[in-house]
Amino acid sequence: MLNEMKSAFGGNKTIYKVGAGIVTASLLLSSMATAAFADYVAEISGNGAGSTNTIYIKNKSNCNVYQKNSTGVLTEIESSASTGGNKANGNNGGDVTIDTGNATSTVGVSVEGSSNTASNPCCCTCDGCDSQPAEQTALISGNGEGSNNSVTLKKIKSSEVKQRNRTEVLTGVLSKARTGRNKAKNNTGGTVDVLTGNAVSNVDVVVAAPSNSLNP
Repeated sequence: MLNEMKSAFGGNKTIYKVGAGIVTASLLLSSMATAAFADYVAEISGNGAGSTNTIYIKNKSNCNVYQKNSTGVLTEIESSASTGGNKANGNNGGDVTIDTGNATSTVGVSVEGSSNTASNPCCCTCDGCDSQPAEQTALISGNGEGSNNSVTLKKIKSSEVKQRNRTEVLTGVLSKARTGRNKAKNNTGGTVDVLTGNAVSNVDVVVAAPSNSLNP
């Protein structure tokens, strides 16, 4: 049997060349098998001649976040402080003293602006979320002659975040501080002193601006 193979192929060298060709073919088949088992999103392979094969994949991720704050404040304040209106009239034969303390009116109004804080929960802000590969690949191979094969991969990501604040403040303040309108009249035979303290009116209105913050 060995002699017949020698005469047919022209010696041992030719037999070795055939053996090397077989090994090379085996390596090619092994390489093709590895590619066939790759992790493809879509694959069209092994279809008959003249066939039409189509794959359409659309991966869409859409996320909307809306935040809105509205604050309305109506404040009406009336504050009055008085040590005045004292009278010392018709005294005879003695000293008369009117000594008033301070009259102080202090009003403070503080309105904190509304605020929005959002952390964008949208998966579409990153690649490879939900354990999906960031890059999508397709394989078309081994189909018959004259076949029509197409793969369409679409990856659409959209994220919309809206934040809105509205603050309206209406403040009316009436503040009075008075030490006046003291009267000392028709007094005889003595000294008349009218001493008043300070009249102070303090008004403080603070409105903090609204704020929005977005964490990626």
